[in-house]
Amino acid sequence: MRTHLLKIFDGWHESLLHLLRYSDSGFVNRPLFALPVPHTWEHTPGVTLLGDAAHLMPPLGLGANLAMLDGTDLAHALVTEPTLDDGVRAYESIMLPRSAEAAKGCAEGLGHLLPPTDS
Repeated sequence: MRTHLLKIFDGWHESLLHLLRYSDSGFVNRPLFALPVPHTWEHTPGVTLLGDAAHLMPPLGLGANLAMLDGTDLAHALVTEPTLDDGVRAYESIMLPRSAEAAKGCAEGLGHLLPPTDS
């Protein structure tokens, strides 16, 4: 991993390269989990998901932002639609396509950051 990161950050400031070269803590291999793209489900009246439960994706800076947007969209749909189920359906009609697009982009972005695995 160290070699891969040094290659990616070649030409960056020496203080960053020094951190990558001489870090005492080393690098810890931690698994990354993501839901399949697109992740969808059959509508269940009055029940839905938001945040990582709805669209767990690689940690590339979108997860928390999408979760806050999900909460805002769900709240708005619940107060503007005539019934709870209409609100959930309205929210899902916005959130599912948005999260599929974001998850696809994150999966592609992750491919540029991680070294190839030996299969």
